[in-house]
Amino acid sequence: MYNVWSRRTSLGAAVLLLLLSAAAPSQAQDERQKRYAIERAQIGVSGKIIQERGGTWGDLSFEQARTQTWRVSDRLTGVRGEGRHAPGGSNSRAFTYEATVNHRNGNIERVSYDWVRGGGGGRDERRVPRWLVGSWQGRSPSNQRRVSVTVGNDGAVTALYNNGSREEGTYDNGRIRFHNSTEWDVSRVDEGFRAAAGTRSEVFRGGTGGGGNDDDDDGGRVPRWARGTFRGTTDSGESELVIRADGTATARSLTKNVSFQGTYSDGRLRFDWGTFEVERISDGIRTVQTNNRNNRTDYRRTGN
Repeated sequence: MYNVWSRRTSLGAAVLLLLLSAAAPSQAQDERQKRYAIERAQIGVSGKIIQERGGTWGDLSFEQARTQTWRVSDRLTGVRGEGRHAPGGSNSRAFTYEATVNHRNGNIERVSYDWVRGGGGGRDERRVPRWLVGSWQGRSPSNQRRVSVTVGNDGAVTALYNNGSREEGTYDNGRIRFHNSTEWDVSRVDEGFRAAAGTRSEVFRGGTGGGGNDDDDDGGRVPRWARGTFRGTTDSGESELVIRADGTATARSLTKNVSFQGTYSDGRLRFDWGTFEVERISDGIRTVQTNNRNNRTDYRRTGN
């Protein structure tokens, strides 16, 4: 009996070790992909700043502790963070940046940066930046619920959810802090602002803060920025997406030459296999699957 129990115990330990050893390489690979994406993103934004603002590679530095990454797709990783630029030994200017990197081949799909407001180049955003003041629509990165956010010149923040609940907070030093202890790290993007909490981030757009009426769904009809022909890379390869003014949509796999019919309404694309939120980005749109928010695809506009 003792020998049988010993053999069973040894077998169970061996299985556990095999499971742990299988999980470890996967986690290590994820970390390598994140580090590689961060490295490529910082190279991309450095080159862009040097080209547009002058200076050398040695004039740029990055605050690695404030760098964030998120999964866009199986091939793409999103990166956002902060840095400083001090060309020729001048006073440094702080900036935020955001990039999308293909962690398989190193291609930098998209990169942008924005100077932090405030004197002396330090991170002084205690005064509310003008681009953030106004009303915005989006989803809370904390609980994924739809919410209307209003930011005042004095830094007061109000979040009104669709179910009627309300939260109050304040903006300070690049963050929105709600009185229930929830915090969002906010940064400017082309279509509005991005709010990040933990590993999740969401884009807020529209309202009076810079989106204009063109950003609204206009009572369920298709906004102009969402109409047209787009191309992007999904898990199954390159795809073409067509969204029409009447709300009909077609998704076509360019690798398999197979088409699927769907519909657009109230900010969402609906196909037989899933429902996707549609966000505006600088050169096209982004789709985010509602029941798997890690499944994101950026589509670039190729036609009207």
